[in-house]
Amino acid sequence: MSTVIKLAVLVLVFAGTFIPMQGCKNGPPPVMLARVLLKNRDQDLGAIAQGSSLKLDKSAEGTATVGEDFKVSLTSKSGDGHAWQCRTLNDPSLLVDAAFETQPQGTVAKGKEIQTIYQLHARAVGKAKIEFALVNTIDKNNAPSQTIKLEVEVKAAASK
Repeated sequence: MSTVIKLAVLVLVFAGTFIPMQGCKNGPPPVMLARVLLKNRDQDLGAIAQGSSLKLDKSAEGTATVGEDFKVSLTSKSGDGHAWQCRTLNDPSLLVDAAFETQPQGTVAKGKEIQTIYQLHARAVGKAKIEFALVNTIDKNNAPSQTIKLEVEVKAAASK
């Protein structure tokens, strides 16, 4: 191969890896080939136990049993103008309480980590896809800065 062709291929690979493939002003962050290739895949939670608290920092999947309750905890920074929001509150298989709690409660210094905690109830057999989005509370027209999806297969309780 000639040096010119090798150089052209090298430039294309570099550009495809480090130059944004999409993204626009006031939109979602750009997607780069390197980020897509190195992206952390969903985590497998396995069986979710009654009363457990899941601290999610990326999308995850797991299984639950009808009648079980568990919590999902999401981390954000205080005072940065962003807050977690559940985009799927009423799923036939998995109910997410509209009310949520934050930890620590009360006034928190700017830049400190806070947890937004949602209570979930497995109520019927099926598959549920719950989406949580970190949204800008000041400019609601902006796309979420982060999205975490929780996929849960709700199974029937074992007969005794």
